[in-house]
Amino acid sequence: MKNVIITGANGFTGSHILEEFRANPNDEYKTIAACRNRIKLPNWYEGEALIGDLSNHTYIENLTEKADVICHTAAWAEMNGSIENSEKYFYNPTMNLINTALRNKVKRFIFLSAITSNPIELNKIHSKRKLEKIWPHYNSIIKIETHLEKISKKGMEIVILRVGYFTGKNYALGLLPILLPRLKTHLVPWIKNGKTTLPLIDGRDIGQVFRLSAIAQLKEEFNSIDVVGKEIPTVKEVFNYLHKKYKYPLPHFSVSYRFAHRFARFMQLIHRIIPGDPLIVPAIVLLLEETHATNKKAERILNYKSKIHWKESVDIQIAEMKIKQYPKMKMNKEI
Repeated sequence: MKNVIITGANGFTGSHILEEFRANPNDEYKTIAACRNRIKLPNWYEGEALIGDLSNHTYIENLTEKADVICHTAAWAEMNGSIENSEKYFYNPTMNLINTALRNKVKRFIFLSAITSNPIELNKIHSKRKLEKIWPHYNSIIKIETHLEKISKKGMEIVILRVGYFTGKNYALGLLPILLPRLKTHLVPWIKNGKTTLPLIDGRDIGQVFRLSAIAQLKEEFNSIDVVGKEIPTVKEVFNYLHKKYKYPLPHFSVSYRFAHRFARFMQLIHRIIPGDPLIVPAIVLLLEETHATNKKAERILNYKSKIHWKESVDIQIAEMKIKQYPKMKMNKEI
């Protein structure tokens, strides 16, 4: 029996991984939920749980001694945070987890990333500012990805899943919950006339690809894989759907990516003295950059087949937002 430990089991991705393993039981794999609060696990979950905080070295030591596979989905959710908090609450605990997992001979480490890595890796962001200034959290992700590639040569199999933007039930911080209330202000513009793609993915598909990553026979020690939904719409297609079905206003004008990055930076600066979240921040613009993501590699390596259309997933998320999102979601979760 191989132990598959899921960090961040209370969260969006972690809960969907647990559901996916429950729906597809495998006698060779046992799931263990790693989280800070047992009460927040799904009501139906009766399996083993490791309760603790990834900032605690003893907890990480115990977790990695027990693990054969780690699905690392725990993160400090923010879109307008600081470098210091990103390092303290996400980067440092993750690096400690990875290095301890390597020392304790964990066989496979699966890391939740996002396809925003693609334009960063290809140096195709429409901003000359350093990534740590645009979005500290994502700067941490890129550093972690780089480290994982290096340690894959030391005997631990690595799978980096660059997933699309979360939709569906159990959402936490995500693009749509942040963007939709801003559309109602009539101040959100198109960027590049909405022609770039918006690769949404349902939580059930994310759960599927994590399960496949945990059980697949891998040919390479290091695997960086894009994972998106059944169909990849453009920003304009998504906004038009939201307008037609849910009466969200359409943008009234279009700007370039360069202007959007500069305006987002301006809004971020003035909101240092104005209470509340800015209308837009550089992280949102970064999320709307073109990713050129496809499922070809996920299909070839993991036999992944997306099952959920983005419209179905958006409908589920909006229905849940009507119940849960009062007041509107903040860009940073409270520490």
